[in-house]
Amino acid sequence: MRNWSEKMRLEGWLLDVRFREDQAMLWIKVGDQRVQMKDRFNMDFFVSPDNVTQEKLVYLFDEHDHIVKIDKSLRFLSIDSPEKSQVLRVSVDSITHYRNLVKLVSRYGEVFDTSLSPSQRYLADRSLIPLGKLVVDVNDQNIITGIEPLPLGLEVKPPPFKVLCFDLSLENEMLDLVTYNEYMQEEYRFTGPEYETLLAFVEYLSEYDPDMLACMETDLKKLISLQTKHDLPISGYFHRKSFHLDEGRVYLNLMSYRRMSLAGMVERIQYNREVPRIASDWAAGRAIESRQTYEARRKGYLLPRNGFYQPVMSLEELLRERDHGGLIFAPNVGLHENVAALDFESMFPQIILKHNISYENVRNGRETEGFLLDFTRDTLDRRLYFKHKRKELEGDPEKWFWCETRQQALKEILFCTYGYSGCWANKFGNMDTFMEINKAARINLVKAMNIARRKGFQTIYGNSDSLFLERKGATRTDFDVLSDEIYTKTELPITVENHFRFLVLLPQKSGKDFGAINRYYGVTYDNKLVCRGIELRRRNTCQFVAKTQEEAIRAMLDQESRDDVLSKGIEDANKVIDRACREIKRGLVPIEALESKTILRRKPSKYKARLPHVAAAEALNINGLDVGKGNVIGYVYVDADHKNPFRRISPAGYQKNFDAKKYMRLVEEAGRSIMLPFLKKEEEARKTASLESFFNP
Repeated sequence: MRNWSEKMRLEGWLLDVRFREDQAMLWIKVGDQRVQMKDRFNMDFFVSPDNVTQEKLVYLFDEHDHIVKIDKSLRFLSIDSPEKSQVLRVSVDSITHYRNLVKLVSRYGEVFDTSLSPSQRYLADRSLIPLGKLVVDVNDQNIITGIEPLPLGLEVKPPPFKVLCFDLSLENEMLDLVTYNEYMQEEYRFTGPEYETLLAFVEYLSEYDPDMLACMETDLKKLISLQTKHDLPISGYFHRKSFHLDEGRVYLNLMSYRRMSLAGMVERIQYNREVPRIASDWAAGRAIESRQTYEARRKGYLLPRNGFYQPVMSLEELLRERDHGGLIFAPNVGLHENVAALDFESMFPQIILKHNISYENVRNGRETEGFLLDFTRDTLDRRLYFKHKRKELEGDPEKWFWCETRQQALKEILFCTYGYSGCWANKFGNMDTFMEINKAARINLVKAMNIARRKGFQTIYGNSDSLFLERKGATRTDFDVLSDEIYTKTELPITVENHFRFLVLLPQKSGKDFGAINRYYGVTYDNKLVCRGIELRRRNTCQFVAKTQEEAIRAMLDQESRDDVLSKGIEDANKVIDRACREIKRGLVPIEALESKTILRRKPSKYKARLPHVAAAEALNINGLDVGKGNVIGYVYVDADHKNPFRRISPAGYQKNFDAKKYMRLVEEAGRSIMLPFLKKEEEARKTASLESFFNP
């Protein structure tokens, strides 16, 4: 840590906030250094006495050893309170005594703001953004005398944090440690006896000096254990007792980093308004809750222990009145030609903003802007900026990737804002808000369908915020003109997301006549393959099966007309499937192409069923490899029909042979799933032919 010789004003990036009694310890990246600074800060909570007067409560606790101050304050008791009420603010001298004092004071009334973490309380009170830029005034003791957040910019490039992403495996005192770049491509591999390999990795760490380590928690624990075992100098990285990184370094969850990369994770953590060591692995609902808590604190809304709204509907009311989501127009199963997919851009957050829908005003009127709108608008604006910015950067893969990961990270948040509004776990939520958003979405989707129908377009599929439309002879311009008219009438942005040359809407796998939701594939006029809900889209589908299905789809749809697809196209697709099966049978497929990969969502022992990836993980653990939650498990089928689940599969890299019959079945199933609409017609044709022969021998 550097001590500045004189008072200075510094600009940097906020990495972390920790606490030591009555001081907040900030780690800030200044230039290429991580600098620790101190800021005086007292924890607090609020109380509204219900069995004593405020004066009496002040008298009882004013002289308490660990209460710095107890004074009157004006706050909103809830987010729908029309005016502020007088409560008591209790400031505590240290984080150590905070919980005991909350418990003691709660005997005399209702307490508020006790659910905030110390770091988020500090961030909200200082209006700071984690991983955001700030300006700090510090004296020669590195004590903060002034602090000011800088506005979030719209830079495409992520902040200048050095990230080290790695995973490791340990077997029979042999260590294999791999580091990855931002695109999860292997960079360096350290392999060999654990002591020598660990020593080489420590030297690499010292030279690279990362600000962030992206890894699994289990791998971090392994490194700490190895550090202790070999007494290697990794202090400055891993704190043995508290499982924290030292010297301002930040831990990132590897599963989240794989999905979002650095740019996406920065967006999510900045949205969360919580430090990354706490929030790097949060799901969208938890992130929304955190942001709401932060905003409530800043705006003076007190946070009760049990939330603002509690369920008030009876079971009968819930069954009768509960809203189950947006409008779905059943898919018209089969092959379609010249189809446009029109998508409302961020429909649900747009509805929240347009109709001023928030937790508190669906019941009490909408004269003023709702609590939910402010940060929803900010998030939507950022998401749309990066989404549209991508088009300008298609010639720059790196910048395009940063834009894409940023907008995808925010897209998930925005979509879940709608769903989380009526969730029982949401301290701010209520079912009325959720139902109001759904109502507006259904009205606008029906309005769009009616506009399209009057223009001669047929809706072949509709799902909440999108429409699939076809009209014989329609051009791309016709679809664009239609989307403009819908935008004018609904005041919700809508665009042509894809213009399909051919589109196949699939039935349910059960074989029923009903179309399946989000199961289709098609090829656009610019030869882009678009698919949902089939093997090609699933992460655990092995490379060979996915590649075969893609080749079959392209062979089917690479035709001049609809009739060609139904004749030559289907025939060509079947040839692809047959050829793939022959290659498997003859042993011509590399075993690496048959490897399936699945992420362990929990410890292997926590699974009730021995799924293939669970059995593979347990087999690896038996062989001395410590794998757990978050690890990607590769496996190959070696005897899929065996009664013993451990004999059905083999962990990737441990097998020499594979179950050819199983992989032939997987290829055939992948082929059948895309052929379902046409197989049904063939079956009907065979039935008709047999009946005719029966009645007319």
